[in-house]
Amino acid sequence: MEYVNFWIVIGASLLGGLTPGPATLAIAGTSMQRTRSLGLALAWGVTTGSMSWAIFAALGFGAILATNQWLVEIIRYAGAGYLLWLSSKSARSATRAKEIEVKDTGVASHVAAWSLGAFIHLTNPKAVIFWGSIIAIGMRPGGNVHSILWIIGTCVAINFTIVTTYALLFSSQTMTGMYLKGRRGFEAVFASFFGAAAVYMLLSGTS
Repeated sequence: MEYVNFWIVIGASLLGGLTPGPATLAIAGTSMQRTRSLGLALAWGVTTGSMSWAIFAALGFGAILATNQWLVEIIRYAGAGYLLWLSSKSARSATRAKEIEVKDTGVASHVAAWSLGAFIHLTNPKAVIFWGSIIAIGMRPGGNVHSILWIIGTCVAINFTIVTTYALLFSSQTMTGMYLKGRRGFEAVFASFFGAAAVYMLLSGTS
């Protein structure tokens, strides 16, 4: 634990999961316009896809740690740049008044719902960059493969909890409306947190 930025990992995972995106809207549309169980299946597919990218990122970092510690520093600063870009993107989104439209995904079976959830993440190459950034900001110098596994396990558990809660809450049209109305607030918090995390990485040179 001394090699992990515990609260940064928790905060990044929570805010990343709470920020509206394609996966969130797919879960909302399926839970609200289909059934709760189909929404849960899609949500767990999202976690499966996310976990696949997480494992891919972890394997890459594990190989780097085993051979070239200096490369970790390069990836750390690259991650800071990516987080600054995410912060800027979220800040712009928070200033837009345009509402997000929730659409029916059209899935008719639990297998189809799970597959769609996994597909949403597996076809998004930005997901592996996000995971790489999470690992970079979550680790302190001296961290090892066990530190990476702890970070990945914690983030996947948080993702699972969030998407499951989404599926349960979005089966209510009222809850869906409340969430979408708060989108701009979520985006603003997301922008602030990742902007601060990126600045912290750049100024301190540690994670």
